[in-house]
Amino acid sequence: MAKQIGSQNLINQFSMSPDRVLKQLKQYPVAHNVYCSLPEKYQQEFMDFCTGKTSLYLCYDTFFHYIFDTNAHQDRVEGLLSAIFGQEIHIIEILPREGSLMAEKGSEVVVDLLVRLENQSLVNLEIQKYGYRFPVMRMDCYCADLIMREYNRLHNIYKDKFTYKMLHPVVAIVLLEKSPEEFKSKSKNYIHKGRTSWDTGLKLNGLTEQIYVCLDKFNKLMQNEDITTTLDAWLTLLTTQSLARIDKLVRLYPDFAEIYREIFQFRTQPKELIYMYSEALTAADRNMDRMMIDEIRDELEQLQSELARKKEELVSTKAAIASKDEELASKDEELASKDEELASKDEELASKEKKLEEQNKTLAESLADNAKLQEEIRILKSNRLS
Repeated sequence: MAKQIGSQNLINQFSMSPDRVLKQLKQYPVAHNVYCSLPEKYQQEFMDFCTGKTSLYLCYDTFFHYIFDTNAHQDRVEGLLSAIFGQEIHIIEILPREGSLMAEKGSEVVVDLLVRLENQSLVNLEIQKYGYRFPVMRMDCYCADLIMREYNRLHNIYKDKFTYKMLHPVVAIVLLEKSPEEFKSKSKNYIHKGRTSWDTGLKLNGLTEQIYVCLDKFNKLMQNEDITTTLDAWLTLLTTQSLARIDKLVRLYPDFAEIYREIFQFRTQPKELIYMYSEALTAADRNMDRMMIDEIRDELEQLQSELARKKEELVSTKAAIASKDEELASKDEELASKDEELASKDEELASKEKKLEEQNKTLAESLADNAKLQEEIRILKSNRLS
């Protein structure tokens, strides 16, 4: 019971009234203007946190980097990575986030968090509010950049003695707040791990592994479920704003109390919080814009592809119509020839019919003459006998 009371006291710490929050913001006109410029939905979200109704949403970039600052809180990063890998993880080096240019005039590769582990593996941890289009292809490029960083580093150290065996694995972990279409399925799996495999069962390991954690799917599946593992705990930290859920989390895992104490302290710093909040929303809007641009580009490519297909169909249809026209013209010529032939036959038949009529007339006249002659012979015979 003591733990439960303690967690509730933690949750209720530092909250202020709406009037006090606005009063503090108005002391800093720029900060107040930033608050007033937010859409009403986000103003309410900001105010609900400051007044103790909800917690902050840690999937926003600024808050995620604050809580998982590798310089100040390496232990938290190790805890999250250990939960995802399912084994104890220790970081020995924090590496620069900036990589190489993806093209001569392209954008620089900038990762969210990059560390080297005890086994020399490089781990890139990404948090994405909106899942990018073609996420696997995108992370392939990130992994390729990390491999080339290591290649150049080791080659500069060992020169001619460098061998590819010196390269160590690169792991890309992507926390997806809103999963792209590719990860939506009816299964309950919210973590997807992938690496190179061979259809013959050949045991050759590549350098890259990718792990995708679908936070939206986890959150949906865990709404009415108990927190039973450290992985559940870390992912709940990232996804829930519910104070009741946070209460359960802190009672089960007291080590998370310090993280929430840091979070809830922002309630007393509305000026600093509004700047971080605005920066987080700007980054989210930028990512949304990129995603929408990608979607529009994809739709345009699909429309262009469909248009090209329709054009091909139209050309094919026109060719078929031309072929039919030629066939019909040939048929018309054939019919005209047949008509001429029939006309000739009709003329020949008419001529024959005329000749037949004349022959019939001649025959009729001959028959009449013959009958007349026979009558005359009969009369002669009759006269002789008498």
